[in-house]
Amino acid sequence: MDTNTNPSARSPLIRMLLGVLTGVSVGVLIVAVAGHIDWFMLSGSHLLQKLNEAKKILTAWDLFALPALSMLVLGIHEVGHVLAGMSQGMRFLMLIVGPFGWHASASGTQFNWNTRVEFMGGLAATAPTKKGDALRRQLLVMTAGGPITSLLLAVFGVVLASLADGRLTVYSMYTAVLSFGISLVTLIPNRTGGFMSDGMQIIELLRGGNAALERSVIMQIFSQTLNGVRPRDWDSAAIDQLSALYSEDPKRYASVALYLLSRAMDLDHQEEVALYRSQLENDIDQFSSGFKQPVHVELAVCAWLAGDADAVRRHLDNAKGGIVEESRRLLAQAALAKLEGRDQDCERDRLLAIKALPKSADAGEAKLTEDQLAMLK
Repeated sequence: MDTNTNPSARSPLIRMLLGVLTGVSVGVLIVAVAGHIDWFMLSGSHLLQKLNEAKKILTAWDLFALPALSMLVLGIHEVGHVLAGMSQGMRFLMLIVGPFGWHASASGTQFNWNTRVEFMGGLAATAPTKKGDALRRQLLVMTAGGPITSLLLAVFGVVLASLADGRLTVYSMYTAVLSFGISLVTLIPNRTGGFMSDGMQIIELLRGGNAALERSVIMQIFSQTLNGVRPRDWDSAAIDQLSALYSEDPKRYASVALYLLSRAMDLDHQEEVALYRSQLENDIDQFSSGFKQPVHVELAVCAWLAGDADAVRRHLDNAKGGIVEESRRLLAQAALAKLEGRDQDCERDRLLAIKALPKSADAGEAKLTEDQLAMLK
C-alpha cells in the first residue's frame, strides 16, 4: 500500500509557491522584454549588467521555457530526497515530478503517467532498511536531502548566471530564485492538505517520542511487505506494536488501519476485518485527497467479502484516481461484477488484475491479491 509513503510529498503550499514565483518571473521577463524596466539603475552589479544585456535578445517565446525550467527545479528537489535516502541504504520506492512518475515493483522500476493534480507538485519516497536510531537517521538524511539539494542548485544557478551570457544568464537566475524559494518554503514547519513539510518532518524526527515510534513500527511492516512477505507472515512483535498505536496523524493512522486490515483478510479473521472496515469508514473523511482512494478500494474489497454489492459500488465510485495499486482496483471491479452476475466482466477484470500483479509496488500484498483473485474463478 502506498498510503504510508510519508517521507516527502509536496503540499498545496508548495504548489502555490511555484505559481507565485513563476508568475513573478514571467512578469519580470515580460516587462524586461517590453523595455519598461530601467536596468541601467542597477548597473552597479556585474550580474545585473548581464541581465540588462540579455533583455535585448529576449522575446515572448522565452516565456515557454519557464514551465520546463520549473519542472527541472522541482524534479531536482525530489531526486535530492531519493538520492539522500539511497545514500543511507534506503530502497527506491517512488518518484513523481509533474506528469511523470516512477515506482518500484517486483519486476523493476516502472514508469507511469501521473494524472493527479494534487501530486503534480512532486512526491518522493524511499523504503528504510534499519530500525531504531539508525532508522531515524535514515529518515532525517532523506528528508533533508530535498531542501539541501535545492539550496545547492540555487547557488549553482547564481554562479552559472554570473559566468554565462544572454538567455542562459536569465534562465540560470530564474532557476536559482525558484530553487531557493522551494528550499526555503519546504523548511518552514507546516501541515497542509494532509502533508507535512520537510521542515515539520525534520522537527518531528528530532523530537522523537510517539511520532518517531509510529514511523519506526510502520516502516518495519512497510519494509517487510515490500520485500515480498505477505500480511499473515509479518513479524508478530511488530504487529503487536502496530495494534497498540493510535496515531493522531491521519496518514499514519490510515497506514496502521490498512495494514491491520490486510493481515486480518489474509488470516481470514472476519471479526477483525469487520472491525477495521468500520473504523476506516467512520474516519475516511479525515484522509487527504489522493490517499482516500486506496482506503476506498480496500473498503470495496471488504464489502465484497461481506456480499454487499451496493457498498462495493459506492466505494469504487469514490476510488477514482489517487495512489492505488492497479491490481487491487481491478480486484474490486471484478468482485463487483461477480456479485452482480456479470461473469464475463468479472473474468476480464480478474485476468487484467493478474497481468498487473508483477507491476505491483507492494510485493507482499500482491500475494494476498493473487489469492483473492483465485476466489473469483
